[in-house]
Amino acid sequence: MDYKDIRHTAAKRLALNSGDCVSLMVFQFSLAALLVLCESTLYLSLRSMGHTWLYSRAELLAGRNSTWLFWISKTIVEFALIAPCFGLARRLFLDVAIGNRMSETKMYISAHSVSFYSGAFYASLIQLFIKLTVITPGLLTSYGIYYWAREITLNELTSGALFALTACLSMTAVWTFVSVRFFISLALTPYIMALNPRANIFDACDQSVKMMEGRHMRYLSFLFYFVRFVPAMLLVYPFFLVYPYFKVSYALFMSEMLGEKNNDRLPGMIKRWKKYQ
Repeated sequence: MDYKDIRHTAAKRLALNSGDCVSLMVFQFSLAALLVLCESTLYLSLRSMGHTWLYSRAELLAGRNSTWLFWISKTIVEFALIAPCFGLARRLFLDVAIGNRMSETKMYISAHSVSFYSGAFYASLIQLFIKLTVITPGLLTSYGIYYWAREITLNELTSGALFALTACLSMTAVWTFVSVRFFISLALTPYIMALNPRANIFDACDQSVKMMEGRHMRYLSFLFYFVRFVPAMLLVYPFFLVYPYFKVSYALFMSEMLGEKNNDRLPGMIKRWKKYQ
């Protein structure tokens, strides 16, 4: 399918499942609101006890162990809450896109909630670690820009400092390009895992990178089409239409990008579960 066919099909599927899609959107943003509420409550509680230094950037840059432990622990807990739920929403949007019955997927996941959520968390965590590994050199060179720019500002300009700053700028630009390209290469991974929850996450990443080779510009051109809707999404009411439309279109686009590898194993798993329950 070309882009026009994908958008037309997505619009028809969205019209047939508009209530479910809006519910999924509300579910996702409720999770985000819950996360913000928990974060605010934690910050206010720590401030009342005089522990605001845990949120201090200076403490982080100084390498204080307790501050780093706090942020790592907090991030893991928040990630464990958000990642599986967003994985569930991704699968349900995919059901809408490919015309599957969403109710059966909900029943199956509800009956296998522990295995589904643990598997989704593990897969999301592995992808996060891979992405962090890729962007770490870029983050280090970005810090180098901050450090040498500060040195030049506070002290005299030397040829060594100028060379170091230029090198950091160049390497940051190069690594930003490499990171963006690699992130696009991994774009199919969540959908490979959604179609087959029992797949190996490392095999899924490898398959995604191979299938996205030479297709990065097609992926970007698909996303650029939806940039025109960003001003409308700043308003309240258009958001309830644009966001589900984008999610269904994106799921359909990912399904089309998978091509012959687009083998949905979940209906067969649901069928076997119904047979033996």
